[in-house]
Amino acid sequence: MIILHVTDLHFNQRWYDWLSDRAPAHDVLVLSGDLLDLANATPAARQAAWVSDWAQSIGTPMCVCSGNHDLEWDSALERWRPALWLRDLAGPTRWIDGQAGTIGGLRFLSIGCATRPKGGEADVWVVHAPPIGVLTGRRIGGRDGGDPELAARVARFAPQIVCSGHVHDPTHWCARSGGTLYLNPGHTADALVPNHILIDTEQMHARGVMGCRVAETVAGPTARELATPAAAVPG
Repeated sequence: MIILHVTDLHFNQRWYDWLSDRAPAHDVLVLSGDLLDLANATPAARQAAWVSDWAQSIGTPMCVCSGNHDLEWDSALERWRPALWLRDLAGPTRWIDGQAGTIGGLRFLSIGCATRPKGGEADVWVVHAPPIGVLTGRRIGGRDGGDPELAARVARFAPQIVCSGHVHDPTHWCARSGGTLYLNPGHTADALVPNHILIDTEQMHARGVMGCRVAETVAGPTARELATPAAAVPG
């Protein structure tokens, strides 16, 4: 089975169109948060409606979690609320915050920004921020952008794969630790296509496209980067 993992689309409609029309063949689509963009001039409610319509037009099974840009502001209480708008895109094979589903023998779990407790029995976790202490959450500048709470939950449940985002410039797009494969394609704002990872679950092999770079996993905890010109990246 092939999983296409994309994150931090930040309401880039061109990237959504790419997912609809030109993305590589895949069996499951994983979106690990920040579907909307709080800095965008389009009101959040209109962004949410557009993304919901887009998701309902996709026939491929999909596991989506909320990111910090997807939360809803409650002006009366002056605090952020869970991304309840995601309910509009949920369906029999579209799993959102707190939901799980099985396809191809693998159980997918969506862990939203406001989901508590985090984690559960599943093979593939879809979560916005990676766990703290994992290279997919460490920024190029050195700071760890990972979630402290999530690390203990991974240790308890030991998922096979953790698909995340949030950290736009991770030092590593993939890492292995304790039998778990951690993935974060990051975010390249000026790229023609969104950063993305294709995961072959039978081979436990991953191939990442980040801007004009292509990299693939090899045996062990490292990744090999392949020099690929930008023109060769599908767009």
